[in-house]
Amino acid sequence: MKLETYTITTIISILSSVGFGMLVVALLNRKKTKAETMLANAQTQFAGIETYSTMLNDLRSQINMQGDQIKNQAEQILILQKKENQYVKIIRGNQVREQEYINRIKQLEEKLQVAEDLLKEYQLKIQTQ
Repeated sequence: MKLETYTITTIISILSSVGFGMLVVALLNRKKTKAETMLANAQTQFAGIETYSTMLNDLRSQINMQGDQIKNQAEQILILQKKENQYVKIIRGNQVREQEYINRIKQLEEKLQVAEDLLKEYQLKIQTQ
């Protein structure tokens, strides 16, 4: 073989090695770029999830606070209903007493009218005598 053949063979093998190496590097860089893109997307999604998680926790806190307020209002309503029942009983008792007083006043007015009529009769008798 000639020197040129060895040289060409060496050059071809070197170029083939370099070409194969470049091909491997290009494939690996492509996979690396794809992985970095996926990582960036995952980080963006994670940030969004953290934001929504924070918002959800805030909403839960607000719901719990409103639930406590509703419980307190329900307790206040029950207390007010008990007081109302007591006041209704008092009012009914006062209405019964008022009716008794009205009846008693009517009786006393009737007796007073009878007494006034008797007084007038006695005055007439005294004047006629």
